[in-house]
Amino acid sequence: MSQPTFTVADIRKTFLDFFASKGHTVVPSSSLVPGNDPTLMFTNSGMVQFKDVFLGEDKRPYVRAASVQACLRAGGKHNDLENVGYTARHHTFFEMLGNWSFGDYFKRESLKWAFELLTEVYKLPAEKLWATVYIEDDEPTTSGPRKSACRPSASCASATTRAGATCPTTSG
Repeated sequence: MSQPTFTVADIRKTFLDFFASKGHTVVPSSSLVPGNDPTLMFTNSGMVQFKDVFLGEDKRPYVRAASVQACLRAGGKHNDLENVGYTARHHTFFEMLGNWSFGDYFKRESLKWAFELLTEVYKLPAEKLWATVYIEDDEPTTSGPRKSACRPSASCASATTRAGATCPTTSG
């Protein structure tokens, strides 16, 4: 089976269309220089434009959003400048694709949709995907057994062995 070829523009559009089909409002990228946040010199992640919503200081007319946010990392907490140019994944300017829920859905739906997007839309082979979970995340112990969608990594396996489940979730 041949893999589809996507341009960068295709990846952006496909991502936004996918989450729009899941009830998300497509929100344009905010400025690279945040206008209302004196704590940031530059927008350094996709969530910056929603910071006030997460802090409870603003409410949007939607509860789900999808965006392709222009970002710049130049130092501070996300200081990975020493890696820029040495690896294929460290850049100072990049676009972050994000799907956001403001109390409407949580990990279960987010994981299910991410797996659907990667395997059914972008056609990445599921057997090549690995999942990890934060070792101290106690959700696997409280949400019941899960059906494994891809091979768990060592950290996922150790966390879920303790919980008696596998990860990530792709079904109820």
